[in-house]
Amino acid sequence: MYPKIYLSAAALLAATFFNAQVMISKTAGSAHQNALLDIKNATKGVIFTRAENITAFPLFNNAQEDYFNDEAPLEGAILYNKEDKQYYKYDGTTWIPALQLGGWYNPFLTRRKADNSKTWNCVGAQVLNPFPPFTPITISTCSVLQLFGSNSKQTISLSPITNRSQLLVNNLNTTTPTSGSDNVIQIPQAGLYHISGVTGFGGFSLGSLGKDATFWVSIDVSYDGGTTWSTLAFEETKLYGGIFIDLGQGGNKSASVSASVTLPANSRIRLQAAVNTDSVISTFSNSTDHRETFVNIQKLR
Repeated sequence: MYPKIYLSAAALLAATFFNAQVMISKTAGSAHQNALLDIKNATKGVIFTRAENITAFPLFNNAQEDYFNDEAPLEGAILYNKEDKQYYKYDGTTWIPALQLGGWYNPFLTRRKADNSKTWNCVGAQVLNPFPPFTPITISTCSVLQLFGSNSKQTISLSPITNRSQLLVNNLNTTTPTSGSDNVIQIPQAGLYHISGVTGFGGFSLGSLGKDATFWVSIDVSYDGGTTWSTLAFEETKLYGGIFIDLGQGGNKSASVSASVTLPANSRIRLQAAVNTDSVISTFSNSTDHRETFVNIQKLR
């Protein structure tokens, strides 16, 4: 085995010196014309440099905001972190995890799930339509609320729990103060942020007569400690109600929203959701599964 290692290293040095190509393979062939190093083996992998944790990474400096010194010539380097079992690449300023969402180390990321479930109960009454095609009209409590501008909005309370196996991290050191009766997110540092929110819904509707159920989700911001709120972004998703009954959405219907915004320190972020349907009877609730209802906040700079 050792002679093979020495020969491979010598071949690499020779290739660098003579501007040639190197192929490591047990089968016949030649290196690809655009590859400096071409490894061909269907049964064996390549092991890159491995570190026990981020403190062992090159350029680690706990005094830096992102924990690493800047070194542009190292850009493009790859290293494996055994602690969270994923590869990192160096972009010239910091080591970035390959799996951004689930990266345990990513100083610019916070991801929180729903703390509890909110329920939307809609009850309606059907009245006869005197005009062709004489389709009955349903007046629902949810649709009535929409007329008054509330859209049955409820705040999704966010959990302070961090659980790496559920991709829940708080590397931005956000807090979850209470605004009203629900936990929201407070961001400690000013900066440019990309914020995304997803709400998964489950439930049923009866007597929808082909009407759509509409799910709203919005990201709101407060600059005064939760006293007043304004909407950063708003989206809606429609679900065809069916002729008579639509059962067990089970979180399969979701609405998502995102926004990039510059925020001052101590801004608060909340996720709100709403349901509107013209069904005779319907009940929906948001999922608390971390894969279906969550807020993801990434600091861009």
